[in-house]
Amino acid sequence: MGSCNSKTLTRSGLIKLVDKRNAVKFICDEHREIMDIKVEGTFCARSFAENLENSQLEKEETWFKHNRVILSEETSSSNYINASYIDGFKRPRAYIVTRTPDSQKTICNFWKMILEHQTEIIVMLNKSEENGDGISYWNPEEGSSLQYGKLTIKTFKIHENYHPSFQITSLLVTHEDGKMLYVSHFLFKNWQRDDILPSERDFLDLLFMARLYDRSAGTSIALSGYKSPIVVHCSDGLQRSMVFCVVDISISRILKLDKVNLFSIVSKLRQDRYNCLYDPNDYGFCYLALYCYSTYYMQE
Repeated sequence: MGSCNSKTLTRSGLIKLVDKRNAVKFICDEHREIMDIKVEGTFCARSFAENLENSQLEKEETWFKHNRVILSEETSSSNYINASYIDGFKRPRAYIVTRTPDSQKTICNFWKMILEHQTEIIVMLNKSEENGDGISYWNPEEGSSLQYGKLTIKTFKIHENYHPSFQITSLLVTHEDGKMLYVSHFLFKNWQRDDILPSERDFLDLLFMARLYDRSAGTSIALSGYKSPIVVHCSDGLQRSMVFCVVDISISRILKLDKVNLFSIVSKLRQDRYNCLYDPNDYGFCYLALYCYSTYYMQE
C-alpha cells in the first residue's frame, strides 16, 4: 500500500486527475486499497428489529467505543443512540454523524442529544419516506409542534425559496424545565437513494449554506470556547452523511493548504465510523464534488 503522503493532491492536481481518461479506474482502485486497510478499535453492537412490510428483520448495528456519543444519565438501553463524534479540519468533534431516527424512542434520544450538545445545525440527507414507517421527527407544517418526552419541537419558520434542492426550517426546541434552543434544519431533497447520486452543484450549495449558518451560530456560547457540532444524518449514518463530512473537511484543507488527500481523510474516518463509505460510487462522488468546487466555485 502506498503512503498517504504520496496521495496528496494540490487543487490543480486533483483537476488533472479527474480529467484523465482512466480516472474511474484510478479512483476505484484507490477505494479498494482503502477497503483493504484493517479497521481497529473496540466495538459495541446492538441488535434491533427492522420492519419490512408485515415482517421483521433482525439486524445489528456496530460502532466504535472511542468516539461514541453517550447521552447523560445513561443507565439503560433506552438512552442508546447510534451516533459518533467526527473531527473536522482543525476542529475536534466538528460533527455528530447518526442514523435518521425512525421510532419514538430513537426520536426522543435524537432530540435529547441535540439539546445536550446545543446543536444549532442539522443536515438531513434522506427523505422521511425512506424510513420504514415514514416517521418524521419534526412537523413539516409551520406553527405546529410535536412532543417527545420532556421536549417540545415547534416548527417556527419554513424557508421555502432558498434553493430548489433543499429546504431550511427554523425549529424551536423547548425542555419542560424552560431551556430553549433554536435549530436550523437543512433537508436535502435531491439524494433520494444511495445508488442515485445527486448533482455536485446542488450538494455543494447545501454544504456551503450549512457552513454559512454554522459560522453565525453559537454566538451566545462561543465566549466559553465551546462550538457545537453539526449533526449530519442519513438513512444508515454510513454513506451520505460521511460523504458530507469528507467533502467539507476536504474543502477546508483546500482553502487553507491548497491541497487535499482523500485517501487519508477517508481512511481516518473509517476508523471513526464503522463500515462507512464502503461504496466506491460515494468515494467517486467525493472526487467529483471537489472537482466541481475547484473548477466552478473557486472561479467565481
